[in-house]
Amino acid sequence: MNPVIWQYVGIFFATLAAILIGLLLWRRRELRRMEAMAASKLIAPWGFDLLSRLLDAYSVGNYFGKDSVTKVVHEIIDEIKGNGLPAMLKKVGWKVVEGVFLKNEEDRKKLQTMLDTTAAAVNDLTPPTPAV
Repeated sequence: MNPVIWQYVGIFFATLAAILIGLLLWRRRELRRMEAMAASKLIAPWGFDLLSRLLDAYSVGNYFGKDSVTKVVHEIIDEIKGNGLPAMLKKVGWKVVEGVFLKNEEDRKKLQTMLDTTAAAVNDLTPPTPAV
């Protein structure tokens, strides 16, 4: 065979390999976005509103503009700077408690026992001896 034909065959297979690798990487990205959308739907009822909006924006590829990843990240940063992280976590914690533990009496009793046990354990702690 002519060496030019082998060059064409080589170029064809190199192009085919590049296309297949590109499609494989595209599929990985799309699967990652689908997982982000599923995670967003799971955490939305638990009070993670900003994180849910962030995952939604990422899952559709909205990086700039209205309701984008950058805008939501700025909102998260502003809320952490304004109220502080403990206030943000407290708000989320109470949504979880209200959504899960406060629905029926048995769960409320379990929560109360867990809180009493934790409080007793914290009160029984002794500080370590100071080291030089």
